[in-house]
Amino acid sequence: MPQVSTPSLSAAETDRQVRRLYDLAHRVRPIAHILAHPQATGDGVDYASARIRRALSAARRLLTLPGVAEHEEAPHALSSLTAAERQLNAPTTTLLRIAAAAQEAAARADAADDDLRVVVFRDIEERCRSLVDTAVVAPISGRRGWSARDRAANETLQQRSALWGLTERDDSGAALPPQPEQVLREPAELSWQAAERAAARARCAAGIRCTEQTCLTYGAVKVTFPVGAWLCAACIRVVDTRLTANGYAPGTVQPSPGGTPERGRYTVRLYNATGKGSRTVECSSPQRAQFIAETERPFNNTGYTIWISAEPRS
Repeated sequence: MPQVSTPSLSAAETDRQVRRLYDLAHRVRPIAHILAHPQATGDGVDYASARIRRALSAARRLLTLPGVAEHEEAPHALSSLTAAERQLNAPTTTLLRIAAAAQEAAARADAADDDLRVVVFRDIEERCRSLVDTAVVAPISGRRGWSARDRAANETLQQRSALWGLTERDDSGAALPPQPEQVLREPAELSWQAAERAAARARCAAGIRCTEQTCLTYGAVKVTFPVGAWLCAACIRVVDTRLTANGYAPGTVQPSPGGTPERGRYTVRLYNATGKGSRTVECSSPQRAQFIAETERPFNNTGYTIWISAEPRS
């Protein structure tokens, strides 16, 4: 059997280590794209960040091996790893982290009926994601990244988020309380939006609103017909009279058996009244369902329907 020389073995081993470097670059490239997506979740950002850091650490170890850094193919692999590192340290990645923290903080504030913080945190999240979107779209449209105005907006958001405690966490992972003076610095428009939410919450305490267009009564009940309608006592009689005049039997409009359960599960469907798109929200009470229907606006022209998706267990 012919003898294999030591230099040949060393070259083969170097090629194998460079292939490992290529494998790292191949795996990290799509992961880095997560950090460039405006709607990336907090879990997605954490996952991508951890994977990129591990890949960079492994790449540094490989580059210390004899002949790997000097290999003619190494620069091609390193280009993808360097791009991932730039994305990891980019201001947009910080904005995505702030957006995720703001989303979590808004959910906690909503559960606590703290309308001002809901409005402020959602505003911060929206502005963060908008800036990330601008950074992603700019190269595609031929522009060179953020404008001076975008960079100034980024600095403002970073400072604002720090004052609201979104960039620092306590031991439980919750955002720290904001500085007292920060509430006074927020635009008056946000205070107005918070007041509108509080007013809607008070209105919806009575229950679901009557679906008759001319009626403003809350506390309506589900009826057997028309399908999907919620009617107050007065409108049940009005609608029944109208249907009777159109050939329906008297008493067609009746409250659904079981009434409106307080502990049922309600589904609110929010839809685009002038185009495509919809989303649903599960609620545990009629008050919450009506509040979601009146305050959530995922589309410019949002319509809604509410139905009982599950009766309470006996």
